[in-house]
Amino acid sequence: MNVAQAWQEPLRLDEAYRAIAAILRRMDQIQASCGEGFPLYCTGADNQWKVSAGGSWLGGFWSGLWWLRAHRSAVRGDRRQARQVTERLRDKLDSATHHRSLIFHYGAGLGGGLLDDAMAKELAEQAVGHLARAFDPLLGCITLGRDMGGGEQGDQRLSIDPLAATLHLFARRAEPRWLSLGRQQLQASFRACAAGDGAWSSQAHHENGEWRAEERPGDWSRGQAWALLGLSVGARLYGAPYRQDAVLACQYWQRSRGWDVPRNRLSENQGPDDPCSAAMVSLALQGLAPQIPDGEMLLQQAGAQLAAIIRSGDFHEGRFVGHCYRVSATEEQKVESACGSFFLLAALLAWTGELDPGVI
Repeated sequence: MNVAQAWQEPLRLDEAYRAIAAILRRMDQIQASCGEGFPLYCTGADNQWKVSAGGSWLGGFWSGLWWLRAHRSAVRGDRRQARQVTERLRDKLDSATHHRSLIFHYGAGLGGGLLDDAMAKELAEQAVGHLARAFDPLLGCITLGRDMGGGEQGDQRLSIDPLAATLHLFARRAEPRWLSLGRQQLQASFRACAAGDGAWSSQAHHENGEWRAEERPGDWSRGQAWALLGLSVGARLYGAPYRQDAVLACQYWQRSRGWDVPRNRLSENQGPDDPCSAAMVSLALQGLAPQIPDGEMLLQQAGAQLAAIIRSGDFHEGRFVGHCYRVSATEEQKVESACGSFFLLAALLAWTGELDPGVI
C-alpha cells in the first residue's frame, strides 16, 4: 500500500474511541487553565489560552463541547458544567450579529435537543425570536450585522457561516412561519454566494440591488465547509432540489481538495492547511449520506477526512491545532480553538454512532 492509499483508509473505530477520550481529557485541562472565562484559542504548546469574558462567537462552541460530553457520559457534573457555561451566553442574545445562530444553536440548542434541558431550550427559543426579528424582508435574509466583525456595512452583508445553525434554530418547533424564514435564508444564500458548480463564497454584500460575492467561490476551505454543513441541513429539512445542490458541493470539495487535509485557501500555495474544515466536511458528509442512494461513498470520504486529521501531527493527546484563525489584523495561523475541537469531537461521535450528525 502506498502513502496515498494509506491516507484514504477510513478511520478505524478504535482510533476514534481513543481520540474521543483524549479530547475529553483535554477539555479538563482547558477548563483548569481558563476558569470562568471562555477559551478562544491557544497558539503554542505552553497552554496559554486567549480568554474572553463573553466568548465572542466562539463561546457557543465551548458550551457545545460540554453538551456533547454530557450527552455521551450521562454524568451529572458534565451536565452541570454545560449549563453553567450556557447561562453565561445569555447576554449575547441582544448582539447585532447573525453569529447569534452559532452561539445559540451549538451553545443552547444542543442541550435542549440532546438532553432535553429546560434552561437550554428556553435560551434557544429566545434566540429564535431575536433571529426572526432580525430578518430583513427587503433583502429576504438575516444579514451579518454590525457586531463581531460585521462593521459599518454589516447590515448589507450576508455570511454563509451561520447558515446550518440558523436552519436548525428555525426548525426547532416545525412551525411553518419559522420554517419559511429558514428556507428564505437558504435561498438568499444561494443567490448571494453560490457559483453554480458546487463552489461557494463565504460572504457577499448587497449593492445596487444585487448580491456580489466578496471572494472567489470555493477558495476558502472553511467557507466551503460552512456551506456544505448548511446544504446538508437544508437538504434534510427542505428536500429536493437542495439535496442535489448538496451533492454538487460535495463533488466540488472532492474535485478541488481530495481526501487529504485542505489548504486554508486554494489561492495560497504556501499558506497553512485547515484541518478544522476537514472535520466540518466529515460531519456534513455523514449527515448527508443517509439522504442519498449512494451515501456509502460519502461515508467513506467522511472517514478518510477524519483519518487524515487523527493520523497527522495536528492532533496529539486531544490537542487539535487545526483552526486557521486571525490572531491579529495581519496574521492568521493554525491554533487550537473551541470551534475546531467541537467539530472534530462531533464528527468522531457521529462516526462511532454515538451522535446523530443531523442534529449538528
